[in-house]
This record gives sequence, structure tokens and C-alpha cells, in this order.
Amino acid sequence: MSFNKQNHNPLAQKTASAQVEAALARLTNEDTKLGERLINAAVAGAVVARQPADTMLRAEAAEAWNSIKLVIASHLSSEEDVVLPWMKSQQNFPPDLILRTCEQHTRLRELARTVDAASFITGSNEAVTKAGTALTAFAVCLDDLIDGEERDLFPMIQRTLFGESNGAGV
Repeated sequence: MSFNKQNHNPLAQKTASAQVEAALARLTNEDTKLGERLINAAVAGAVVARQPADTMLRAEAAEAWNSIKLVIASHLSSEEDVVLPWMKSQQNFPPDLILRTCEQHTRLRELARTVDAASFITGSNEAVTKAGTALTAFAVCLDDLIDGEERDLFPMIQRTLFGESNGAGV
């Protein structure tokens, strides 16, 4: 059942809202966990991109990527499977927030594919340089996404959810 159809069914609407609330709590928690890891990933990517032959730097970049890879995969999926469809179903939800979120997700997925395409441990120096540069860009882009979520997106979702729960509408 799509979220648009659920808007006409109060029980389905409450269920969808509860799912979004739960996802929002998880996403906020994940954002907090990712903070320090992103700094490490940005630095590790930048350093290994400049010195791709250094095996210690390769190992640090691999560790930094692995520390965020699983969390971010879950994070993006949760937003794309639960939060974005709900946002799109809300009549008065700002379209610029939806568009920005979609664009950032597309960029993050492209960068993640670039990082995943190379092995920091066994890849050529050229491949490690490319992956390190992509890792740094990924960390910066993700940091921007998280900042925007905390500043704009999550408060708007909370206002929309709060307005629904009070029957005030949006």
C-alpha cells in the first residue's frame, strides 16, 4: 500500500507516522555515531590518495570505510524506504527538502560505488588514489547530509508528525 493511499485511511496514516517516528529516532542515533567516523574517513581518504603506496595508510583507509559502510547502507535504505515515501505523501512538505535529500542520496551512492570498486589493501596505486579521493568526498557529502538533516529535514518531519498527532494538519 502506498503512502498516498494511506492518507485516506486514519489507521494506516497513524501506522505510517509511527514508522517514520521510529526511523527518525534510529537515523538521529546513527547520525551521532557517524560524526567522529566521518572525520577519520575524510582524513584517511585524503592521506591515502596522496600516498597510495603506503600500506599503513591503505589499512587505515580500509578501516575507516568499513567503520561507516554498514551504518550508512542501513541509514540510506531507511530514509529511502520509509522516510522519503512518507515525505512525498505529505501535501505541504517542502519539495526542496525532498529534492535535496534525493540528490544527496544519489551522490552518496555514486561515491560509495567508487570506493567499493577498489580494494585499499590490494588495489593499484591509481585505484587507491581514486578510492581515497572518493572516500574523502563521501565523508564530506555525508557530513553535509547529516548537517542538513539535523538543521532542516528532521525538524520539518517532527513538525509534520506533531501537527498530525494534534489533528491540526499541516
